[in-house]
Amino acid sequence: MKRIILVTLCCVFAFSGMVFAGGASEGGGGAAQKMNLRYGELNPAEHPITKGGYEFARLVSEGTQGRISIEIFPSSQLGNEREQMQSAQQGALDFFRANSGAMLDFGVKEMAIIALPFIFNSRDHMWKVLNGPIGQKIMDASTERGTRMISLAFFDDGARHIFTTKKPVRKLGDVKGMKLRVPQNEIFMEMISALGGSPTPISYGELYSSLQTGVVDGAENTIAGYASNAFYEPAPYITLDRHMSPPGLVIASQITWEQRLGDADRQLMTKAIKQASDKVTKETVAFEDTAIDDLKKKNVTVIEISDVADWQKAVLPLYTKYGVGFEGVIKDIQNTK
Repeated sequence: MKRIILVTLCCVFAFSGMVFAGGASEGGGGAAQKMNLRYGELNPAEHPITKGGYEFARLVSEGTQGRISIEIFPSSQLGNEREQMQSAQQGALDFFRANSGAMLDFGVKEMAIIALPFIFNSRDHMWKVLNGPIGQKIMDASTERGTRMISLAFFDDGARHIFTTKKPVRKLGDVKGMKLRVPQNEIFMEMISALGGSPTPISYGELYSSLQTGVVDGAENTIAGYASNAFYEPAPYITLDRHMSPPGLVIASQITWEQRLGDADRQLMTKAIKQASDKVTKETVAFEDTAIDDLKKKNVTVIEISDVADWQKAVLPLYTKYGVGFEGVIKDIQNTK
């Protein structure tokens, strides 16, 4: 009798363990285990795009009643962009907010299209493209290309501009020979070369000191990135040329997404990241609305480039190289109203 009871109890406990484990993976009921996930970001906590990560974490915690917590690591705490993306591939990092153009170096050629210089003529134009079938198809390519990263949403990062330490850029010719920091990805380096500069890949976390010590003559980034990182201190000249507007891209580790999360959690997170994306756009627009005036009060020289025709002509070789096979998509983007 004791043997029968013992076997029965063992079966009960084994079944209970299966239910417990199943609840954890599927994001089910109260028996589910708590899950702590990590989210990497290059920018500081006060940057609008970083606030999107915090909003995502808040919505997920709220939607799971605290069962899933997402810790945000801003300011390149977990490494540079390439290192964090490789960590996501390995499952060591659960989420990362990348520059969309960086996906090109991981084989996602489609991402190069939205990183092409001057591909978007306005923020409204960009979001009509990204929120439509073209944007979804480009995100889906991350999985199709076997990157082991899942593209979840685009984040508004604003247009990118050139800023310099000693010599202001007032026309295209002024870029010639300048050592300008770029992210370590192909399309950014070729863009600076096309404009006549000397591209210098440096990790984002080292940019401030590189500007300060003269390792580079300047860099290119968004207004939010320039202001929130105080790059204006060593580089007090910013040229509003709007050469690129590649959105940020929130990626999930495929290992986390497919093996650690169940359908219910994936659906919840997909909805949460879209809501966070909307918040980022509002935060970025609000930030940019006041940043220029604030920068001028800090004695920053702000130079507006109103006619970019010669800049657009200079970067046409990038369309020839990266547009191969995607000519129709580029045309559809340009024709999107």
